[in-house]
Order: sequence, then C-alpha cells, then structure tokens
Amino acid sequence: MKFDLTDLRIFLAAVDGGSLTAAAARNNIVVAAVSARLRRLEEGFKLELFERTGRGIKPTLAGDILARHARRLVEEARRVETELDGFADGRRGRVRLLSNTNMLAEHMPKALGTFLAANPEISVSVVDKPSFEVTALLKNGEADIGIVAASADMVGLERWRFVPDKLVVVVGRDFPLSAERMKFSHILDFRMIGMPENVALSQFKRRLARELGREVDVRMRLDGFEGICRMVECNAGIAIIPETAAVRFAKSMELRIVQIDEGWADRELYLCVKSEAQLPGYARKLLHHLNEYAQVFGA
Repeated sequence: MKFDLTDLRIFLAAVDGGSLTAAAARNNIVVAAVSARLRRLEEGFKLELFERTGRGIKPTLAGDILARHARRLVEEARRVETELDGFADGRRGRVRLLSNTNMLAEHMPKALGTFLAANPEISVSVVDKPSFEVTALLKNGEADIGIVAASADMVGLERWRFVPDKLVVVVGRDFPLSAERMKFSHILDFRMIGMPENVALSQFKRRLARELGREVDVRMRLDGFEGICRMVECNAGIAIIPETAAVRFAKSMELRIVQIDEGWADRELYLCVKSEAQLPGYARKLLHHLNEYAQVFGA
C-alpha cells in the first residue's frame, strides 16, 4: 500500500469534518480530488474506510484505526518539519568547531558565550586539535569550522584572518634567568609546567622538540593557564603560554614575561571552512559571529 502525508491529511480532514466538502475546503482542493484520494486509500487497503450517509460520511472501524495512526504520523511529520525548519533558517543546530589550545582558552569563552546567549537553540561542540589535524578534518567534512595557525595547509579551504596568537615564556619573578629573549633550544634546557599531553599546545611543543632531537621535560601538567602560572610563580618550572594570558596573570602574580626568539611564536590564527555556501544556516551564523569578534578584537 502506497500513500503519502497529503492522503493522510485529507483523510483526517474528512473524518473530522464529516463530509467531502469540509475536507476539500480545509485542504483548498476540489471535492472530486478529495473523493479520488479517499477512494485510492480504500482500494489500497482493500477496506471501506467510510460509511456514506445522507448527512455525509463517518469512519468505519477500519477508518477509526487508520485515523489513530494517521494522527500520530501527521503530528510526527509536523514536528520533523518544525525542527528541520529551525536548522534551515539557522535557528537550531550543533556546530562542530575545532581549534587550538590557545584559542579555546583565551578567546572562545567570550566569543562563544555571547553567541550562545544570543542563539539559545544552537549548541557548539568544541574539540582541541593541532592545526594540521584541523585542516584535514575540515577537508574530510568531519567539522564545520576550524581555527588554525597561519602555517597550516589551508589549500582548498575558505579562510579569514582571525586574531594574533603569540606565544611567550613565563618565569617566576625571582627565577634564575636573566634573558629577555630565548631560542626554543634554550627553553628546553629548563623543566616546564605544561598542559595535558593530548592538547594541541602540548603536541606542538613536543613536535618542535623532536625536530631538534630533544624532549620537553614536563614536571607537572595542569588544565588551565592560571594554574600553570601559579606553579611558575612558585619557581616550580617555566611555561610557554599565550601572551594574552601571560599579561593578564602577570598583573596579579609575581611573573616575568620572556619573548620567544622563533618565527612560530608570533603568528596569526585563521578561521577556515570547507565551503561557507554549504554550511548549515546555524554554522554560518557562528562563522559570521566569529568574524565580527575578530574585527572588534583588532579594532
């Protein structure tokens, strides 16, 4: 038996209205079309769905059974349409966002906080990934938006300049180090306070160290830059963190900021997508919001 939602809606209009004329008026079609639809349903089920009386029509037992199921189907279809309409016009959905550690810690709380407050039906899943993984996942369609360093392979992606992402070294105010700038090879001579091994910043430092045939000597790992800075303040080690975080915590802690004498330490971040035109409406909303955030940040 083949039927569609239009058949069911017309059938229910006939049940509720008690006549072909009522069903025709509710669905804005002619009576003959209603009659043809109902006849097709009866032929398909090989059952009489209505009793014809002088006062109109009323459902048979089979018609009552079909009406119960039809109401559930039509209502479920209405809910699906409502939800999909929300996705289509950008009101509802879950955006898959990939970014590096610095961006997540320094910019995402404010940038995403204001966005989520203004768009209560949109959710965002955020995953910390190194830039080279972010671009690969975007190209494979496994994420909607990525934030990557300028050095990442962005060929085949649409991109927009985002915000600076400068890295510096923080040391305790009394730490025995007088240099104002340090090469990474010199930084590796010291024991460090770092973030968990799986986060992008830790992977980035580990990769750079191995390119030099070295390893990063991490004494302790903490989840946030504030905790790291408090350990550094106690001279437990040194740390590489974003300059924005270093400046903020140096105002309330006994810290010194040392510049990193490497090209990779002073870089720009970019917003990337595979295709803005192919993004769901809710993801385009976030993309536009992040671009506006970058403009305000750089003003």
